[in-house]
Amino acid sequence: MQIILAVDILKGKVVKAFAGLRINYKPLFIGNKDFSDAICLINEVKKKIFLKKVYIADLDSIGKIGTNNKYIERILKCFPDITFLIDAGFDYPISVHNFHKRKEDAKLSNYEIVLGTETLRNFQLPSLNQSKKFQLSIDFNGEQNIWIKKIIKQKIYCSLILMFLDRVGGRGLNLDLIKRLTSLFCNNTISVAGGINTDGQISQLSRIGVKSVLSSSLIHKKISRDEL
Repeated sequence: MQIILAVDILKGKVVKAFAGLRINYKPLFIGNKDFSDAICLINEVKKKIFLKKVYIADLDSIGKIGTNNKYIERILKCFPDITFLIDAGFDYPISVHNFHKRKEDAKLSNYEIVLGTETLRNFQLPSLNQSKKFQLSIDFNGEQNIWIKKIIKQKIYCSLILMFLDRVGGRGLNLDLIKRLTSLFCNNTISVAGGINTDGQISQLSRIGVKSVLSSSLIHKKISRDEL
């Protein structure tokens, strides 16, 4: 089981996510220490665990209110040994093309894009099988069943993130649902995000076939207790 650090960035700051209510997200403090700088946070985690991947949600781009592109590029340059999963509100194929072009111009390659169903618009899913360096996030926001049916019907075999937005902030897991979904997507590599708050839950997810988890709350909790 791989644990991927999840980092939410809003207006150039790492914020504490809770239940998908982005309007209430505040700069991240762990205990009394300010961890709203992503580079500081990642360095702190790297001191104590082997960190292979980090998920970054650019909340400004997802919400179509701005972008944290320059900041994210600085983060990628600081950690060339880490692969970053970048969720930046990709909607149309041109947004993906432009993102890759910008990273190519900056000579950055240590990333994969995350295509979130919350923002995807004019995408032909079968064409995704020809793409590289991406994961598909099924965002549980009320429209997830439409996407689940599409992915199964069109036989999209890619890495999937089950993103339980309303459970973000360590609000617990629906293990029965996750178990059903891992059976449905038996040909896909499955990650789970949202709701994880104990090591025991990670063990349970591993037993039902989940390959990785995206976590912020659990890691923050362990940093505050110096348990990493």
